[in-house]
Amino acid sequence: MKNRLNRFWPTLVAAAFLIGASACDTDQLLEVIDPDLVTPDNVQGEKGASLFWAGALGQFSTAFSNGTGAQSHAGGQALYSGMLSDEFILSGTFPSRNEVDRREMDERNGTLLNVYRNLHQARVGLKNAAEKLEEFVPGDSRIAEMWSLNGFTYLMFGENYCSGVPFGETPNEGDVIQGERTTTSEMFNTALERFGRGAAAAAGSADQANLASIGEARAQLNLGNYAAAAAAAASVPTEWAYIIRAQGGGDTRLRNAIFDFNHSQRRWSLADGEGGNGVQFRSQTDSRVPWEDSGGFGFDEETRLFHQLKFASWDDDVQLATGIEARLIEAEAALDGGSATAALTILNDLRAMEGLDALTDAGSAAARVDQLFEERARWLFGTSHRLGDLRRLVRQYNRDQATVFPSGGFHKGGQYGPDMNFPIPFEESENPNVEPASLCFDRNA
Repeated sequence: MKNRLNRFWPTLVAAAFLIGASACDTDQLLEVIDPDLVTPDNVQGEKGASLFWAGALGQFSTAFSNGTGAQSHAGGQALYSGMLSDEFILSGTFPSRNEVDRREMDERNGTLLNVYRNLHQARVGLKNAAEKLEEFVPGDSRIAEMWSLNGFTYLMFGENYCSGVPFGETPNEGDVIQGERTTTSEMFNTALERFGRGAAAAAGSADQANLASIGEARAQLNLGNYAAAAAAAASVPTEWAYIIRAQGGGDTRLRNAIFDFNHSQRRWSLADGEGGNGVQFRSQTDSRVPWEDSGGFGFDEETRLFHQLKFASWDDDVQLATGIEARLIEAEAALDGGSATAALTILNDLRAMEGLDALTDAGSAAARVDQLFEERARWLFGTSHRLGDLRRLVRQYNRDQATVFPSGGFHKGGQYGPDMNFPIPFEESENPNVEPASLCFDRNA
């Protein structure tokens, strides 16, 4: 059974979107403009907790896969991690986005500041909503949902950002708490703790138990704990999915950002073997990443515009977690355990569901890893997985980044840079716990 966000939530978001406070780690970034619609002081009881829940869902959707138009909500993690990896190339003109595609980002990049801030806002909003629900609606399965989605924000920070991200808090009651910097592994361990809370609060909901389980499995995978990852994934049915709802109406925060930037704005184009190392999303046609030639050029009037068709409208929802991912995690664990035959069987069982031809054994340990990661790239396209996977190939499989990430000559001139993750924005230097001279601990995978 698919767990879809309640269909009425966008209506609630119109009133509740700004309830959860901002969550970057300076007072300036943590300030929230009071819209005089609804404030924490007059949001109490079960109805108030429901507004916090709806607002947190809206914040997460913008941080993850929705949001177009104004810079404050100009796309989330799925969009920008796809550009930094090998899913998209830039067909627009913004210098701040060019830095992402070129893998050479400045910490003063204003576009990336907004993407970073939105993820922090979602993180804090989800935690505050969980606590409000615990206070006013104990035993409600939405508590599990809030803790698990909070765990996914830590996953995305760990997968997409450099080591050293600080995590402050804006409690429901109390002053802003400035955050200490954390390592990448600490981010994943915090995610594990939050998924544990989600599992404990599932209240008999199979959907919420599955969401917590796949989150735990993904965190364990990022930590290199393959057996633990497979064990967590085992209970998730293959046909299960948790999706983030999109809506193509007037509120641009709710529109599917990948469709908007690729089709409507013509600023993102589907990549193909980007930088020599990328997946051949167009050259090797595959029903999991359908595409078309637009017949024209992108916004820059010089880059050929290719449309991805996985998300074909502003209303297309995006999968955050799936049973297919659970099987892919099991396949990777099987490879790690020396069971190449078991891994191949899992991959081919999934391909049969899509009507794809069976794969044959790749013939060597390295080639089998390549095969698995290409399958992951196609199954999980556009869902903020690929950047984390490329980093894992460097971090956990000892690959050279120049053989994993797009490298060599950049399609808009010059050369690709060395960045494998997003930097911490310069604005975080206002946090007394952050060293301005070195915002990141390091930029390693």
